[in-house]
Amino acid sequence: MGRVHLGILHPTPQLTGNGSVKVLFHGDLHNEAELRASLKTQDTPLPGDGVVPLIAALYRSHGSRFASYLKGTFCAVVLDESAKKLVLANDLLGSYPLYWHDGPQRFVFASELKSILRDPSLTPTLNPRAIADYLTFGFLFGDKTLAEEVRLLPSASTLTYNWHDGRYTLESYARLDELFQPWEGSQAAYCEELRQAFNCAVGRALSGQHCFGLSLSGGLDSRAILSAVDESPTYTSTYTLGVKGCADEVIAEQLANLVGTKHRFFEIDGRYLGEFVANFQSMVSLTDGMYLSHGLTEMLALQFLEQAEFSVLLRGHGGELAKAALAWPLHTDERIHAMRSKEEFVPYLGKRLNYIGHGVPVRQLFTAEWCARLAGGARRSLEESIADTCLSPADLCSYLYLKEHHRRFTVASLELFRNLVEVRLPFVDEDFLQVLFRCPARWRDGTAIHRAIIGANFPALLSVRNSNTGAPANAGPVLEMILDKVNSVFKRLNLYGYRHYHNFERWMRQQLIESVERVLLAPDSLGREIYYAAALRHLIDETKRGAADYGYLLQILLILELWQRDNL
Repeated sequence: MGRVHLGILHPTPQLTGNGSVKVLFHGDLHNEAELRASLKTQDTPLPGDGVVPLIAALYRSHGSRFASYLKGTFCAVVLDESAKKLVLANDLLGSYPLYWHDGPQRFVFASELKSILRDPSLTPTLNPRAIADYLTFGFLFGDKTLAEEVRLLPSASTLTYNWHDGRYTLESYARLDELFQPWEGSQAAYCEELRQAFNCAVGRALSGQHCFGLSLSGGLDSRAILSAVDESPTYTSTYTLGVKGCADEVIAEQLANLVGTKHRFFEIDGRYLGEFVANFQSMVSLTDGMYLSHGLTEMLALQFLEQAEFSVLLRGHGGELAKAALAWPLHTDERIHAMRSKEEFVPYLGKRLNYIGHGVPVRQLFTAEWCARLAGGARRSLEESIADTCLSPADLCSYLYLKEHHRRFTVASLELFRNLVEVRLPFVDEDFLQVLFRCPARWRDGTAIHRAIIGANFPALLSVRNSNTGAPANAGPVLEMILDKVNSVFKRLNLYGYRHYHNFERWMRQQLIESVERVLLAPDSLGREIYYAAALRHLIDETKRGAADYGYLLQILLILELWQRDNL
């Protein structure tokens, strides 16, 4: 359960001590002091030092409702031998995955899907609803996994299994849509309160006796974290990953020099491409096949992390929630802002989200059986995700980004890094989110929040250009518009200091496409009768010639085949 073997956040082994209640806890608990103070007022023995005894005491006091009292990022398991109960729990965002399977006279759970699939009672099959999501959105929705018999614990939930009668109950203790509350003050007051909440979030991310690293890019998310890190005396190093001469390399070095962090650039070179197949297979294994890479750089990052001096890594994921118009693929736009109902929202967003298989003749690619199994699945997933919410369409974009994209895409990517280090994300700190979503959606459309945080914390960081626009981060709209066009031209010309940090399109035509041909057109793969060989060959040829770009679709098909070879 969890990456307990790392022993970074909590000492190992756990499950120690006397009594019938045993606990496994992984993650960060932010309100430990408050919880201990609350137990002092109750007629209950005080717990010993550490999170595990505290969780056990809370369980004895509150039963399976204990998770509703915890604040932080975590997953936890409580084993109550006397009551013959097992309780699984996680945090508000589902920051750590817990997979489970309820079988005849048995209950199986783990933090990795592949662990559950090793259980001898399971005969796993590919989940068509999950595939429909994957091929449409690029990530799965809800509690689905690639295995039809295994589910993911929903966020803010507890699952209680009673092995006396073999039954379980699944309960939610909080709702993400409750974060969206009205703000009654000025925009300036809102920005200041949000800045303070963000700085506190960064402070929590830098807590503990750890060495810290910050993944630093040329954008604004990691820059905002860097501006708040400067207020902390904790030693922090920074690193940047990319092709030589990319914009991130040049800009990140300038930012690091301003703050004075120990900085290192890690180059994506030909060696990485030469080891592509092995790296890709490892990525599929570590993410249980549920992560679609948008740059194919993650496994190189792991090679760097093996040498890194830090054990806890800060990343800027979730920063898109504070600039919703840039939160692709669930970004806001003028049409979204003009909408007034879900009836308008669902068909429009469903069509816009479909960037994976858009334009691909599904009936020609997939066999008739799989066409029938995939039909309408993605649309149902989108409708189910927002069925019981009453938010505006603009707020629904952020709600879906947090509930689905963050939990099913970002968290999957973090499992790669968590194989070696712990990861903390200040932008999805619960206290920060409670302030962030208390404003009109328009206030968090652009980069104003990021610029307000950086400008108040460390104004000099705003003078360095933004890699996304080519303009200084404090530039006005006219200058930004002009320099954005220049930046785009320089990026296309592949000029030093303006290059993109990866070359996914080139890698696709060189390395990934060779793997796709070798794996997907192999007899074993075609024997699964999921797709037609001729149609697949056409997509491959079109991509190789540059006539069309089916890179993400082919990558997903490759992921699915490699995952099936490992697990089915």
